[in-house]
Amino acid sequence: MEREMKLGGERKRSEGENPRRGRSGGKRAPRFWPGIFALALAPSAIFAAQVVSIEGVGMATSNYAVELSQGDNLEPGRMIRTNNFATCTLGWTGNPDRVVLEPASNAELLGENPIRFRLDAGKIRFSGKDVEVATAQATVMSKQPGNYAISIKDRKEIVEVQEGEAAVTVGAKKEQYALRGGEALTIGADGSAKKGPITPEGGTK
Repeated sequence: MEREMKLGGERKRSEGENPRRGRSGGKRAPRFWPGIFALALAPSAIFAAQVVSIEGVGMATSNYAVELSQGDNLEPGRMIRTNNFATCTLGWTGNPDRVVLEPASNAELLGENPIRFRLDAGKIRFSGKDVEVATAQATVMSKQPGNYAISIKDRKEIVEVQEGEAAVTVGAKKEQYALRGGEALTIGADGSAKKGPITPEGGTK
């Protein structure tokens, strides 16, 4: 009996001198991993396209006819439609580039790094480098900051470079065209392309 009490006292002293591992004096380890994962997985509004302005007496809408307002953020996959009297300007935080959809236009934001759009109707203008716009007949990529426009009218697609330089890939054969300031490329419904100076009416002579 005396021996058991002695052993029990020794065990208690041993436990007191060596507290259980895993506890740090009541202090909890900082829980930073969940925050890191949240930042990595959550969509970031910092780099999202944003509606800078909507001008005119009409409106601009997105998927499911949702009306857009100044300050709205747009992620890839969003459609932007303008009616006959509205112009919608998009921008990015910390980026001076602008993309403008003129009245009666329909485009989809495909990506943001680089900036990519698909134009289905109307006219789109932009100013930045490495901006890509695809249409039914062609893909246009700006090579430097400048002043660019792509429009669809009368079953023709017209690429205009007021300032800057752009590379245009046309048709299934992927014909390559280089456009510089003052030049335009008119693409017919049959895929034929004509390069020349920009005319006051738009397109080539």
